[in-house]
Amino acid sequence: MIAPPLAELLRWMVEMPPAFRAEPEGFGEGKVRVRAVVADLFETLFGGPPPMATLAAFDAQDTGDAERNRLRWILAAAHLLWHPSFRGHPPAQASIEKLLVQDLATVASIVKVERLDREEERREELIRRSLRALERSLAGETPNEANDRFKQVDSVERRRVLLAAADRERRSREVREAMAKKAAQEAAAKVSRE
Repeated sequence: MIAPPLAELLRWMVEMPPAFRAEPEGFGEGKVRVRAVVADLFETLFGGPPPMATLAAFDAQDTGDAERNRLRWILAAAHLLWHPSFRGHPPAQASIEKLLVQDLATVASIVKVERLDREEERREELIRRSLRALERSLAGETPNEANDRFKQVDSVERRRVLLAAADRERRSREVREAMAKKAAQEAAAKVSRE
């Protein structure tokens, strides 16, 4: 299924109403019940709420910053999924559950939700991540183009690559240090033999 143009979805995210930017219930002056927002979304898309076990994933598990960030990412994604193109042709319920419960938790562990307001690339990442989860594509974009662009904006992949590069550098440094130590020992042994 084809989604609307990227520019339209980016504009939709920029125009996100204050209720979707608000603090989740349980955080400071938070008044938004994320669980209720998700239940409303599912009722709109599928005619009924998700199972209670699924809804429990949208309650705050603690009062830390990481949990606040996760819940705010869910609110932003819920707003995106309220776009008329998704309401008209709802995706599979399991796809939305996975996106909201698993995929966004991973993103939230890396990226602060406030970056959605400041960075178009973060809004595009949320859109593209959602489209991938829902098996949709943007109008006029081939699957290869979509895949390439997603790789460019994917915070999770970027972090994985940076961590892998840092690990390779650490291992290289350890090998160089071991080689230097061995060379020094061999030189010392040669001097003592003479």
